[in-house]
Amino acid sequence: MKSKKNKEALNALSAIAAIIIVYGIFAILGIGCPIKFVTGISCMGCGMTRAWLSVLHLDFKSAFYYHPAFWLPPLVLIFWHLKNKKIINNYKFFMFTAIITFVIIYFVRLIWSNSDIVVFHPENNILSKIVQTFIL
Repeated sequence: MKSKKNKEALNALSAIAAIIIVYGIFAILGIGCPIKFVTGISCMGCGMTRAWLSVLHLDFKSAFYYHPAFWLPPLVLIFWHLKNKKIINNYKFFMFTAIITFVIIYFVRLIWSNSDIVVFHPENNILSKIVQTFIL
């Protein structure tokens, strides 16, 4: 039983390390968000990193500005971790509510926001940039 838990922990740590390495490479290359880089459209998590950096500086107003649901991922992680325990009875309901909250916030920010955090510029994706470079 312990070896299974150790293997799961090792897999989780490996996944986290891989994500950190990939995003580190993106940062070095100046890409930032890979979804926005490829599509030209912000993802539902756009602004989350800046929000958490603001939280680390205890600037909750900026954190809310960058992403109003910055407080939700830690709760999702806690619920996900406790889902196999008998403590959490409403796991599916909570996860569904969290996803719906993210989707609603995303579309509200995408449609009615005048900020540069969540953008819809499909003409600025990598394919368009490559075509513009070689054709124009």
